[in-house]
Amino acid sequence: MQTDKSQIDGQMIEGRLNAHREILISLLTSARPDSTLELLRGLEEEVMMRDGAEDPGLTPSAGIARGGEKSDEIRHILETAKARADALSRHAQAHKAAAETPS
Repeated sequence: MQTDKSQIDGQMIEGRLNAHREILISLLTSARPDSTLELLRGLEEEVMMRDGAEDPGLTPSAGIARGGEKSDEIRHILETAKARADALSRHAQAHKAAAETPS
């Protein structure tokens, strides 16, 4: 059975993107909150429309479509990083409470 090179290339690209996404999520999750607050705000602004004036109509241009895809990906990374940070915080608090509870 012959393997399609474009399929392999697509799988390789997807694997690399997933690796980059995981690294970014981990970095955003583990960084000190005071040092990353400005970064997070900047990224959140990136996903918002600038002034609402952009109206792609029925057929958005390639530039607007790519911008939307970029915003969707940034939003997904931020949401995942925040959810992971919240889960890690809850886990740390539960571990601390269990350690402080007398046996």
